[in-house]
Amino acid sequence: MTRTRTALYGIALALALPASAFAQTPAKPAPKPKPKVESQAELAKQAKISLEAATAVAIKEVPGGTVSSHELEREDGKLIYSFDLTLPGKSGIEEVAVDAITGAMIEHTHESPADEKKEAQADLAKEARISLEAATATALKEVPGATVKSHELEREKGKLIYSFDMKIAGTSGIEEVNVDAMTGAVIGKGHEDDPAPKKPPVKKP
Repeated sequence: MTRTRTALYGIALALALPASAFAQTPAKPAPKPKPKVESQAELAKQAKISLEAATAVAIKEVPGGTVSSHELEREDGKLIYSFDLTLPGKSGIEEVAVDAITGAMIEHTHESPADEKKEAQADLAKEARISLEAATATALKEVPGATVKSHELEREKGKLIYSFDMKIAGTSGIEEVNVDAMTGAVIGKGHEDDPAPKKPPVKKP
């Protein structure tokens, strides 16, 4: 009888140990939910100020300006109309933000062409699945011994790509490599010669 009880106790203990060990294992934190992307139609339902009224506020802020683009977006939790306006004879754009709930003018800033390009690059970077660092590594692997002279993230024929201009020391021209910003695959490669030097004008006798 004693041996039977001892054996049964040993089996029960063996069965209990894995459950106990499992109970002590810290649970993995649940992944953070992705922020919901609201469409323009969904945002428009929440706006209390119409697009026409907000446009009038923006044009009043920039007399003589022409709206080149507009967007309804949520920024820092606030629903706003964001306008890009151009002024004749002035480079860059005037960016005006209007509160979509109150109709108040929130912000007015000037963006130079360089600022505009930088912002466009940042917007495209949010869409890319492949980082610039990973795409650069792919381009360098494609052209051994080269160094990156310049790069740009752009949309070409509906496809988001990293475009690299690369230089190999001791050679003329540049190597162009395009890397898909969504898959990381090389989708284009070519060579571009240096521009021919301009010949001086021939002097007539």
